[in-house]
Amino acid sequence: MERERSLPAAPGPIEFEVGLLRARLDRAEQHYESFGRILADYLDQRPHAIDRILEDDGTTVARLRRVLPLPVELSVIFGELLYELRAALDNCLYAAAVLVSGQSPPPSAARLEWPIRETPAEWSRQASRYRDLPAQITEGLEAIQPYQAQLPDWNSLRILHNLARIDRHRTPHGLGLYLAGVRIWVDPDLVDVVNTGSRGIVQDGDEIVRVKVARGVTLSPENFDLDLEFEVDVTDVREVPGPGGRTGRPWGPLDKRLHSLVKAVDEYTAGLLGVAAELAGPA
Repeated sequence: MERERSLPAAPGPIEFEVGLLRARLDRAEQHYESFGRILADYLDQRPHAIDRILEDDGTTVARLRRVLPLPVELSVIFGELLYELRAALDNCLYAAAVLVSGQSPPPSAARLEWPIRETPAEWSRQASRYRDLPAQITEGLEAIQPYQAQLPDWNSLRILHNLARIDRHRTPHGLGLYLAGVRIWVDPDLVDVVNTGSRGIVQDGDEIVRVKVARGVTLSPENFDLDLEFEVDVTDVREVPGPGGRTGRPWGPLDKRLHSLVKAVDEYTAGLLGVAAELAGPA
């Protein structure tokens, strides 16, 4: 995956900081690509099966059976990707502070972190962290806060903040099998669909579809066909209202969500350094 927008040339005073930022973004992309490869290899192995089980009430239930567990490496790479993106934002703000102040370390260096605030009150409580930065910098940062977004749940900074916070302070994010699509065909004269299934995280043994078959009939390709689409996602993912009023996972499947995070961090860091360079003027 190539970034569509590159960082500006690094002025001498922040050459190291911008080099570190570029390295973090490159590493995040490498993690993104590794995550995709491992995930594709895992799904290609058909790591799950569907068991048809006759229940006591006469219905037949299609239940998920996990054949292969999710690779632990997926969670590790996922956490490392989040770390690099969050650290890249902090590195960028530090570099901008060095550039506009002409000092290294810059004023209030220990208090600087890229802000991600979900409410105006949170922004106000932490505003003193940025008192030594020019107004153009703080105003630009406030303009992109999640609480300013039309759809906060789809805001890339908020998504990154929530994912990275949980991964860093609690435990690596749980990843699970996500049922993304259910397509079922039955002969209505022989098979009655009781439960058609729904999208979401499914665990080993969970019910996918439930049908009732006419007396003396056996399920077969002639009267029943089930096509399921599985993905991998974080286990606490939620479907929320999005652009155009449609409801879904923010930015779609997990791989697209990660792509949006990498792209957003690249664009935000390039934009902030561009503002800082203009404020600093000629070297």
